[in-house]
Amino acid sequence: MNLLGKIFVVLILTMSVVFMSLAMAVYSTHQNWRQSAEKLKTQVGESQAKNKELTEDLKRLDTQIEAEKRSFGARIGQLEEMRDKLLQDRADMQERLSQLVGQNRELTGTVGAAQNRLTALIGEVGQLRERIVVAQRERDAAFDEVVGRTDELHQAHAELVKAQERKDQLVGQVAHYTRLLDENDIDPKAAAKGLPPRLDGQVTAVSKHNLIELSLGSDDGLQAGHTVDVHRGRSYLGRAQVMETAPDKAVAKLLKEYRKGIIRKGDRVATRLKTG
Repeated sequence: MNLLGKIFVVLILTMSVVFMSLAMAVYSTHQNWRQSAEKLKTQVGESQAKNKELTEDLKRLDTQIEAEKRSFGARIGQLEEMRDKLLQDRADMQERLSQLVGQNRELTGTVGAAQNRLTALIGEVGQLRERIVVAQRERDAAFDEVVGRTDELHQAHAELVKAQERKDQLVGQVAHYTRLLDENDIDPKAAAKGLPPRLDGQVTAVSKHNLIELSLGSDDGLQAGHTVDVHRGRSYLGRAQVMETAPDKAVAKLLKEYRKGIIRKGDRVATRLKTG
């Protein structure tokens, strides 16, 4: 093979490599454009959906804007009416202020005269306060004296009431004792040695020999020979005669002729039973 043939072979080989590279580039470019087209198609679909959504939002906003425009129009009408009313009120107030300014000028002179009168009255009030203080002191002193006299009067009245009550008690007791003396045919001038005092006690013990122990003794005025009546509530049980006495107790013998029931510990005894 000569040199020209070799050059053609190399040239053919080079061209083959170039054409093969171009073919590969064209194929690669064709694949990229397809992917880009599909991607753009997807983006177009998303954009259309977004556009539809934005269009609906725009319509909704337009509706809201119209409603708000109507509301603002009504509100503006109300505000204009309020403004007109306020302007009228301001005019009325300005007129009223002018009248008050005139009245204030008239009153200023009156206030001056009243201030002078007030100064004079303050002096008079000071003098009256001094007189009031003196009068209050005199009143307090008189009140203290009245309170003291009232306390003395109340104390004297209480003592008088107590004395009257004591008098009534003594009169009642004297009448009662007089009636008892008359009922028992006792001479009030006779000696009271054998007469037992009015006592009330109880049976503290009972023996088998018709003897009972009493809670009353010589310190109570009970003596041997005195008699006591035994009872339980309203039931009369009998009579006993005192045999022996101690300062705080006594022993008595039951009298058979007066026996009306069984006598037990705790029954009551009395030197003279109440008839009422």
